Amino acid sequence: MSCTKKQSKLMYVDFYLLLPYFILCIIGILMVYSSSSYQLLDSELGTASKAIKQTYYFVFSFTCLCFVYRINLNVLRKPFVIYLLLGLTFLSIIMLPFIGTSVGGAKRWINLGVLLFQPSELVPFVLVLYLAAALSKTEHLHPFSFREYKRPIFVSLFFIVFVALQPNIAGASMIFILVLVLFLASGLSPWFMSMALVGFVVVKKTGTFLLLSLPTDWLPQKFGYLVTRFEVMQNPFIDPTGKGFQTSNAYYAMHNGGFWGLGLGNSIQKKGFLPAPDTDFIFAICIEELGLIFSLGILFLVFFMVGRLFLLGIRTKQLYYSYLYIGCGMLLCLQVSVNVGSLLGYIPMTGLTFPFISYGGSSLLILSLVLGTALNARATEQREIYPNQGGGQ
Repeated sequence: MSCTKKQSKLMYVDFYLLLPYFILCIIGILMVYSSSSYQLLDSELGTASKAIKQTYYFVFSFTCLCFVYRINLNVLRKPFVIYLLLGLTFLSIIMLPFIGTSVGGAKRWINLGVLLFQPSELVPFVLVLYLAAALSKTEHLHPFSFREYKRPIFVSLFFIVFVALQPNIAGASMIFILVLVLFLASGLSPWFMSMALVGFVVVKKTGTFLLLSLPTDWLPQKFGYLVTRFEVMQNPFIDPTGKGFQTSNAYYAMHNGGFWGLGLGNSIQKKGFLPAPDTDFIFAICIEELGLIFSLGILFLVFFMVGRLFLLGIRTKQLYYSYLYIGCGMLLCLQVSVNVGSLLGYIPMTGLTFPFISYGGSSLLILSLVLGTALNARATEQREIYPNQGGGQ
């Protein structure tokens, strides 16, 4: 069977990953339209303007996904490309104070004209690419060696610290867990992982106690928001009209929805009660309008993609592909877990969007690149195994 290079690669698309992506993006466009329409109408703007923008973001992001899927995966393993990506990411973070755009009181975005880009969202993806290349040099699992992995450790810690100093403590914590999981997959002792997780919990508990019990005058002003967020996490209704306004109204939205929801477009809390109903809190609007059952279906689609990526990471015989699958899956898992966890009050509010559903081009673009990389790895691997036909499951 003869076929062109383009045709042969298209034969190996993993629809277990691609179909949920399409479904979630379509649901996202609908929910952006529904959740933003009232505020846009109140501002005398077109009720579909944000939904149209989200459609443009989806088309652009899918185009980038296709581009990443088509490139030779070996390009992403070359040291020059890796360090170029790391350098550009670091440069964009450094330039934020000078060219950054302030959104919601935080100066974490760069206006690219087409979309607002958040450099800290690119860091986890670039680190996945870097660590997958760095940790797979031997192509054999072996006990973790600090001397051998000294550079990956320092590069990871370097970016974690810089993201935390933006300030973006939630993003830095997410990157820390992502890096820890990749090091565990490379042969890091599970005992070390357990100690790290216990330490993480102890630090969280101790930090919460210190922030809420002791004077916080010593904290730099830009980190003052941490106190408020920990207070709201402890009691979402501590100040329903002030610091707890967002979280308490998110609770009301989820309560209103019940099992079956009020119906698409019938949300009460989006009518001026819940700030940012189309971004950070869009999942609360999903529950209110579509109900708990349908919203659990949305979560199922996301975690199905995560499970698929982890399964591919376990099944593959090449360490590089394994690290890519596990890194991409963990990145997606952390983002949805942090968004829903902060919505339910298990962790402080973070500002992370719900994958593929929330309004905005930056998050959708990065996650599309993540998925495109995983699809590329899958297709490349399957083409090596089944050179003349579509791959297996």
